[in-house]
Amino acid sequence: MSIVAVANTYLDALISRDARGVPFADHVRRINNGTVTAEGADELRALVRREPPLKTHGLRWLVDGDHAVTFYDLDAEMGGDAPIPAYIGERFTVRDGLIEEIEVVYTARPGEPRPARPERHPPKPGVGDETLAAARRYVAALVSHHAGEVPVSADVWRVENGQVTADGGADLRRSLESEVMHMVQAVADERWFVDGADAAVFYDLEARVGSDPDDVMMMRIAERFRVLDGEIVEIEAVFAPVPS
Repeated sequence: MSIVAVANTYLDALISRDARGVPFADHVRRINNGTVTAEGADELRALVRREPPLKTHGLRWLVDGDHAVTFYDLDAEMGGDAPIPAYIGERFTVRDGLIEEIEVVYTARPGEPRPARPERHPPKPGVGDETLAAARRYVAALVSHHAGEVPVSADVWRVENGQVTADGGADLRRSLESEVMHMVQAVADERWFVDGADAAVFYDLEARVGSDPDDVMMMRIAERFRVLDGEIVEIEAVFAPVPS
């Protein structure tokens, strides 16, 4: 069974709320927005049984060694008039056919309809080193606030927590250099995963939220990039505050 197929048994279990058939390692753990929420196969299976009714949409996978990363949309039935749209970046570590770790970054936007996602760049073969180099320049620009060296295409798009926040290269560069982005002070604990033209990174971002230099907030971020011919054409980010 492929690493994606193994990871998909867990995603299927979230929908059925029955994880008995998921191949968890005994020491598996799940990390939600930077916090460990389950340790051990029995605890994780019990947690899955308590999940609300869920429906997933449009899984976008990449695989790097023992790691499978997917970004997708999710509807959660919480008993209201309409499902709550959520946005997910999730990493699975799978070894010897067993899921050892699940790391998920998610956010939900109650009361807001899910906007249409741009669809301009179908998957194509890519060069991993080129993909990683371009994506790293973007993350570096979050801190430097200098977007001139970020290699983006003229029709690049960026989606953050389900919302389109940049459409086109000039728009993206303006956004990176905008005043609000000067809140970003540092990024840390970058963990990169690359699969041809696609890359994903999980990291922490430190943002200043007040006039006091010590008044900061940490964000856990999962971000996906697609790079074609050396230029970033897609950026998809999911982020949430890290509990203090």
